[in-house]
Amino acid sequence: MRRFFTILIFSFWGILTKAQDPQFTQFYASPLYLAPSYAGGTPGQRVVTNYRNQWSIVPGTFQTYSLSYDHNFPHFKSGLGLLLLGDMAGDGRLGTTLAGITYSYDITPHPDFHIRPGIGFYYVQQSIDYARLIFGDQLLLEVDPNSPLPPTSQAPGNYNVRDIDVTTSLLLYSENLWLGATWDHMLRPERTFYGDDARTPFKFSVYGGARIVLRGIILRPIEESITTAFNLKFQGESKQLDLGLYWYREPFVFGTWYRGIPLGKKYPGSDAVAFLVGYKLNEWSVAYSYDFTVSRLGFGSGGSHEIALIYTFKVKTRKRYRALPCPAF
Repeated sequence: MRRFFTILIFSFWGILTKAQDPQFTQFYASPLYLAPSYAGGTPGQRVVTNYRNQWSIVPGTFQTYSLSYDHNFPHFKSGLGLLLLGDMAGDGRLGTTLAGITYSYDITPHPDFHIRPGIGFYYVQQSIDYARLIFGDQLLLEVDPNSPLPPTSQAPGNYNVRDIDVTTSLLLYSENLWLGATWDHMLRPERTFYGDDARTPFKFSVYGGARIVLRGIILRPIEESITTAFNLKFQGESKQLDLGLYWYREPFVFGTWYRGIPLGKKYPGSDAVAFLVGYKLNEWSVAYSYDFTVSRLGFGSGGSHEIALIYTFKVKTRKRYRALPCPAF
């Protein structure tokens, strides 16, 4: 039992010091969280919900929720979106809440090529439940493992930390190719509960991909395509590269990912192999993915489960407008 509590303490300390952002395996299924440039990425309106349960059988599991809405304004070549994200980590219930608005603008230097800058403004809150934490002095003073833990001399800090943040992005795309970059935490919001100088590190992401259409564009039979995609992220001392492959044959989507490809001995990064299955029916899209943990945490973590649900409103317009190219999930 003591060993278990000690692991929790060091895990909690690692969360505070590394301060890494929540992430989704199906990051294209949370488009506004990936980049503000994806605001208004469909012809009309879109609602997206995401849920992630990471390391499902580890006590104090990590859970992330996301809800977004975006609208395309073709006459203004713009997109507007709203994003709400919540994350709960560990037995100490280290919580992150993010709420904000995103905007994008489409520039067309050539009919077959687009440039789409985007910006997001957010309110960010960090919270923690000190009553659920166990500190080192409580373990050192404990004599009987079956007796209640003694009180700690550690004074609690702030229960909530609030700040504001800004994200910018740039997306270059054609009908079947895209390349984007995002700069998160431009204002480096505060993340400390004890008043010391601890701020969220910048996060830089570079992502892109290519779609090969096997059939379905000219005569509109059952559409079939293969898509490759990548996502490269830098935050603080962490580096992570994800590579994936999707096969879509209407109405099904199947995908596989390797997340956390090592970028050198100093940054091992290996995390998980993920598999995805999705189904698209008219305006609805739903997908489930499972991550097999391949890091030192091992299969004892239970892996990670993730669900995405997307509803795209029908729209009638005389102007031809295609959704921004990216994997379905």
